[in-house]
Amino acid sequence: MSNGHSTEKLLIKVITDLSDFLPYLVLVGGWVPYIYAKYIWGNVKNLAVTTSDIDFGVVFIRHSKNKGTIASCVRKLGYGEHHESMDRPIPFVPVVKSKEGNEKADVEFIVDLKPSKYMKEKLIGKEIKINEIKHFNLLLESITKISIVGQLVQIPTESIFVFHKLLTFIQRENKEKLRKDLYYVYYMLRFCPRKDRLIENVKSLIKDKGEGESVVVNIQKYFSNHDSEGPIFIEQENGSDYFIDNIREDAYKKITQLLG
Repeated sequence: MSNGHSTEKLLIKVITDLSDFLPYLVLVGGWVPYIYAKYIWGNVKNLAVTTSDIDFGVVFIRHSKNKGTIASCVRKLGYGEHHESMDRPIPFVPVVKSKEGNEKADVEFIVDLKPSKYMKEKLIGKEIKINEIKHFNLLLESITKISIVGQLVQIPTESIFVFHKLLTFIQRENKEKLRKDLYYVYYMLRFCPRKDRLIENVKSLIKDKGEGESVVVNIQKYFSNHDSEGPIFIEQENGSDYFIDNIREDAYKKITQLLG
């Protein structure tokens, strides 16, 4: 198995730097499949990471032990900053950099619509840009914890991650990000060592959640056959594959089985 992605050291740095805030943060986005493959599943030959950005969902819990905010913490540690405009210093997106300065990644914080004043001002800090995404709290309903460099990091469970991606990928205006979301779904269904359990859990979410009907519609629209948009996008993102001859067909079968 590969030792890891070259930018993983940036993720490790952020986890270490924000250790006091980890009880209120859930790692989401493209790093989730990587974390499962490397730290939980094991023996996965393909540790593909298609992102360098580090995304955290924020859990609404009042904190009493921390001093200061995430904004004050990253500024104290000398993180870089991305600003929405040159003449506005806030809000900013923190930028973590390697010691050599040759690698960097944005650190994004995401909430459902309308974050509370307490979360915005006392936990994250009003200086940091907060991304508001519809249905995001659904992703935080089921989480698990994994130890990384001695820190307990929260991530979504396998099934809720897959379900949420299948619900929200169509919201992407950027086709590249849409392709990545579908690839993450395929990756999870392909490499999870307990595939049957994952499939059944996602089926249960589709049946029990009010958003399940939208997931079904999305799958039917993008995976009507193995040459439709969904399988093509996954093939493009996956690239050539030593183990599977026809990625489109494999992607079509893996994702449409969630409807059975």
